[in-house]
Amino acid sequence: MFDHIIGNVSAKNYLKRVIERGTIGNSLLFAGPEGVGKSLFAESFAKEVICFNDPNGRHRDKIQSGNHPDIRVYRPEGKIGMHSIASMRQFSQEVYLSPSEADYKVFILHEAERMLSYSANALLKTFEEPPLDTIIILLSSSSSTLLPTVLSRCRMIYFKLLLEEDVASFLMKHHQKNSEEAQAIALLAQGSIGNALRLIQQGGDPLRTMVINLLSQSELLTYKQIAECAGAIAEQMELDKKEIEDDVRGYLKKEAMDNLSAAQKQSIEKEIEGAVAMNIAQKAQSLFNIILGWYRDLQMIGVNGNRQYAIHGDYLSVCEENYHRGGSLPLELVQKVLSEARLALERSTSLNICFENLFLKLNLIKI
Repeated sequence: MFDHIIGNVSAKNYLKRVIERGTIGNSLLFAGPEGVGKSLFAESFAKEVICFNDPNGRHRDKIQSGNHPDIRVYRPEGKIGMHSIASMRQFSQEVYLSPSEADYKVFILHEAERMLSYSANALLKTFEEPPLDTIIILLSSSSSTLLPTVLSRCRMIYFKLLLEEDVASFLMKHHQKNSEEAQAIALLAQGSIGNALRLIQQGGDPLRTMVINLLSQSELLTYKQIAECAGAIAEQMELDKKEIEDDVRGYLKKEAMDNLSAAQKQSIEKEIEGAVAMNIAQKAQSLFNIILGWYRDLQMIGVNGNRQYAIHGDYLSVCEENYHRGGSLPLELVQKVLSEARLALERSTSLNICFENLFLKLNLIKI
């Protein structure tokens, strides 16, 4: 039971106990950082609950094929990444239906913080008093942003960041990375399998190309070049933002909002604006991880580490040239500068100014 999932032994043991003792509870919140296995635990937990009294494996076969009628999964929709009002209405109706085949129904709601407050408030009674044959599992990487009234109605199980060795082990087993390469990625992943997979897949990102081209020319740059690059990054991210905002307008037209008050509509629009801002912040964080990876590679070159384990292996030759020109910086300084940039974005500093200041603090201009 749960043995195939890495890390979070305490949560794993707790879930085993409540299943074996029959003290599960009807509304659960799986909380913790993104990419630490919450969804895997939820899916496995649902499987164990449904199959607890299934000696012949009838339910297990259907779960394996992904079509068991008593396990329902809800995910955020569209580019905006929000739970639609329509899907939450469907959820509130299905909760009160009897199980089709098993003793229980299990509902898994991914990224519960992406419910609109309007929907969350409408579901409070559902979370507080679901039918006895129903288990609701909310997943959230940002549980502090859930309504307090939702939090108070759920039993919280917290999932921690994974150990570096656990992330490295996962990469070696499932992504054909050898030990040193897996450890290098795990170091930057900061305890998150999600971060590790993004680091592996980031090769085709045009913003990554733009940023690394700039970093590779450190101390050969002019202020004009830095400002132009910061402007280009900001422009691309603003285009992404506009695309999401267009999707939002389509979302609002599609949703059945005619029966909502003006205040409710305004509240929903504000929440969606917040979701758009969160999406942009996530894109910025991806760029910050790229920058941290670059300076980590410079450090590796400085200690004559094995070059095949570079995070940005496709830029290894220019990275070495940059190192020999003195482009390396202490990782502590880089992390401090990135933290300051992250804070500036949270305080609504414009993207252009944020990245321009970031590049200047990284000493990309030789003085």
